[in-house]
Amino acid sequence: GWLGEPALAHFIEPVVKLLPGQWAQLASNSISAGIAFAAITYLTVVVGELMPKSIALQRPESTALTVARPILFIEAAFKPAIWLLNGTGNGLLKLLGMRAASGRDMVPSVQELKMLVVASEESGLLENAERDMLHAVFDFGDSTTRAVMIPRTEMFAVDADAPLNELIQLATKHPLSKFPVYEGDIDHVIGIAHVKDLVRVQHDLRQAATIRGLMREALFVPDTARLDNLLKQFRAKRQHMAIVLDEYGGTAGLVTLGDLMEQIVGEVRDAFDKSVPEIQRLPDGSALIDGLTPIEDVNEHFGLALRDENYDTLAGFVLGRLDRIAKVGDTVDAGGARFKVEAMDGLRIARVSLFQSQGEQKGGN
Repeated sequence: GWLGEPALAHFIEPVVKLLPGQWAQLASNSISAGIAFAAITYLTVVVGELMPKSIALQRPESTALTVARPILFIEAAFKPAIWLLNGTGNGLLKLLGMRAASGRDMVPSVQELKMLVVASEESGLLENAERDMLHAVFDFGDSTTRAVMIPRTEMFAVDADAPLNELIQLATKHPLSKFPVYEGDIDHVIGIAHVKDLVRVQHDLRQAATIRGLMREALFVPDTARLDNLLKQFRAKRQHMAIVLDEYGGTAGLVTLGDLMEQIVGEVRDAFDKSVPEIQRLPDGSALIDGLTPIEDVNEHFGLALRDENYDTLAGFVLGRLDRIAKVGDTVDAGGARFKVEAMDGLRIARVSLFQSQGEQKGGN
């Protein structure tokens, strides 16, 4: 600009002087400089920024290969000047009591990465499922075992001193690959029984007369353990199941490697899974929801903003609002929706129906 503007102004100035009026004659230099500056700025933005950016976006690999060597040369040539300028700026910041920006500060934050994912989806580069999976990866480390575990009331466990036939019967009734083994009661889990180990001893049950002789070591984690750390433990100890303990040392539930994977890829159901889906849309616009569905999932599915620091599940949320043991037919209004207890499992809320007004209904994913 500092070279182009004077050169272009030199050609424009004679034309400006031809304009009628004494003012044009006196201000010809300023007018010429302004026109030249605007023209140079326009060309710089279009030719120097917009066009190269469009070319690079359409042909990223060839553009990168073309400019790589020149950029390395320019970087090496101006490295002393860059070092001097950065050093001066950082020194002035220290005098002001501020910290100089590090390389880590230049890295995009998780929120910025999420915005990039949303922008990629809106431009058609990503499908909805891919967007949801990437968002789940970003949120994976923030979730805890408490939010994804199978609660103790839903666990199928076996006594350590029970005969192997009892494990066979349990595995036949509930087609799972592993079962917690307890001693005395469920709060004292001492191991894990693998159904595949039954194959090893099926020809000679005397090898392990009871489940105690068949069980393997169990992995124990607190209910506050982050999922990314739990995944590292699974890999390090080559385990696929962990017993979740509460703050009192009792059994809060269990979590499996499959539970962790479902946090990223979504619910995976196999041929033996006869359970009802967590969220069922009904023809009248309402929904039937499993009481153990996390509050976050309900919020995401229906566009709500339910919050409760004391409970993680929808059943707990409804129970907290009732402030008493629930019964079938109880209703709770919260967050622009009405929740009705449809089924109980003992003292636990098993199924809840949700009703939203027409103006607040949102399609599920």
